[in-house]
Amino acid sequence: MTDKHAKTRAIEAPRAEPRAAAGAPSATAAGALPGVAARALSGTAAGALPGAAPGAADVADGAALCPSEWQFAATQRAGLYGWFVRLYAEEVSEPLYRSHFADGGFAPFAGLAELGLEAEVKRLDAALAALRAEQLPRLELAADFAQLFLLDGKTSALPYASAYAGTDSASPLFGAAEARMRDFLDASGLSIQADFREPADHLAVPLALMAELAGAASSVEDIPTAAATQADFLRTAVLDWLPRFVERCQQARPRFDVYPALAALLLGFVRADVTFLEDVGGSAAVS
Repeated sequence: MTDKHAKTRAIEAPRAEPRAAAGAPSATAAGALPGVAARALSGTAAGALPGAAPGAADVADGAALCPSEWQFAATQRAGLYGWFVRLYAEEVSEPLYRSHFADGGFAPFAGLAELGLEAEVKRLDAALAALRAEQLPRLELAADFAQLFLLDGKTSALPYASAYAGTDSASPLFGAAEARMRDFLDASGLSIQADFREPADHLAVPLALMAELAGAASSVEDIPTAAATQADFLRTAVLDWLPRFVERCQQARPRFDVYPALAALLLGFVRADVTFLEDVGGSAAVS
């Protein structure tokens, strides 16, 4: 392992820390997150998901979610984003590997197959099965993490928005894209954990902010505006560069397909989430 690779073990997954009064809830993306049900998004353009809360409407038909349905969906979505944060913020630890990777597929993402992402979920499961056949699977996964996310941008898939801001691979790092993400954090009254030693445009940061936004908005009265605000954030801060990051993950060709498969699943989930939020938000304006 390189020194840079070893250093990643000291990284804490970024948590959105409210700079508000004491006692305000904070996102805990780095902590142990619960598994999520198949109804992660309770109602998309394709209709209500199997197993959704009783009475969940097909949002595409114009019926609004009731507060309990929105709260359920928001909680499940926050958990999903939190898991993606945990997997991109640092390499998989030995305890996490034993609890979630050693047997079968990655359970927290299993329900995403119900969102039209069955191929992506199966691909991730197959990649994990191939990994488990190795003598030291977690170390192999850590080596792939280093190859993909810790080397130079010519041979890896740097997890920074600024790496994809230009039209070529020479885009300057930590410039306008990083400043823009700090503006998003400031506007939300949030900051990055001090011990997460990465710039604000690291992929884990907007995902952690999305987990915070989803959780914090679970009990709002103006559901359409909350949904429209979240959709606008995803389009602006994530989807404007995530497809190119995913493409680079596929091109980098690490030894195992776990991280390329994870990237494809993340992109599919974010796109499905934006569709869901746009349906719920309708014509609500974003300030």
